[in-house]
Amino acid sequence: MPKISVIVPIYNVEQYLERCVSSILRQTFVDFEVLLVNDDSTDRSLEIARRFSGDSRVKILEKPHSGLGNTRNFGVKHAKGDYLLFVDSDDWIDENMLKNLYTAAAEYQADLVLFNYVRENLQEGEQRVCKLPFNYPEYGDETQELLVTELVGPDREENAWRHVEMLGCAWRRMYLRSWYLKNGIQFGDEREMMLEDLPAAIEAHCASKRLLVVGGAYYHYRYNPDSLSTRYRPHKMEMLTCCYATVRRILTERGLYERFAKRHLAWFLRSAVHSSLVNCFTPSNPAGFWKRYREVRSILKNPYTKEAARSDYLKKGTRADRIILRVIRSKFTPFIYLFYSFYSHALRENTSKK
Repeated sequence: MPKISVIVPIYNVEQYLERCVSSILRQTFVDFEVLLVNDDSTDRSLEIARRFSGDSRVKILEKPHSGLGNTRNFGVKHAKGDYLLFVDSDDWIDENMLKNLYTAAAEYQADLVLFNYVRENLQEGEQRVCKLPFNYPEYGDETQELLVTELVGPDREENAWRHVEMLGCAWRRMYLRSWYLKNGIQFGDEREMMLEDLPAAIEAHCASKRLLVVGGAYYHYRYNPDSLSTRYRPHKMEMLTCCYATVRRILTERGLYERFAKRHLAWFLRSAVHSSLVNCFTPSNPAGFWKRYREVRSILKNPYTKEAARSDYLKKGTRADRIILRVIRSKFTPFIYLFYSFYSHALRENTSKK
């Protein structure tokens, strides 16, 4: 049985797949398998994946199209390794990643290993190491509690954790497979839920008994600033509401909801309501004035929006938090529409200047 199963979900990534898989097969660690899970790609991705089939470590799996989360779940069902690792097919990894992670996990007998990453903005030729504000290595109950807290929602005050990115991503962790299956961890369906890996990350950290945080940044995440500022996501509010409700259920089942309720509502206000209002005014949204107006009004009528607006958690937050809270608390749709129309334009202008 291999020590590590590396699961690579594949969907229309012909431009990036060869670099991704090659980086995995170049590992200095040899005892692993690679599961290339094709999610019914319509480009040459499957053809490129099959080029690697001569390597005995590579397994090619095919399934009907159902999105990233379900594709990861499918890969887990076919994995045989002691540990699970997810690599997105447009990213790549350093050659010592598996060796260093497995050595650390085995020494500590970890059920969950969290690590850092490198953000690659190839469009601008920029590279940035993204590290958690820890003294490494970190482990124990206090570290576990801190990470659950930061995953659930934002701090009120300005601090290093406010600038942490991609904390909930599936690819930022290595999981003990037997423990993962025992705890029934599953990724959400991205056709119904945005941030489908966040609930899985929170459930994993709540369940972990032997968490280890290591300082290495082995994973190279391909960052595309254009898609973040200009791409319109239909049904974004509904899909983020699904994510919020799923996390709320997980916290409730574990008896943690009352403890984290205000913090998680702050996440909903910032990451669901605020971002969905910004989304209404992205350039690629084909809707005219009245359709956008109805979308804004629908976001404001969401029962969780009303609950989050009543919470005083962000009243003592950063200046941006306080402004967002005041705007949404106004409940005056024309004012909120006008504010986010100007705000979204300013946000794009600021992004284009960076």
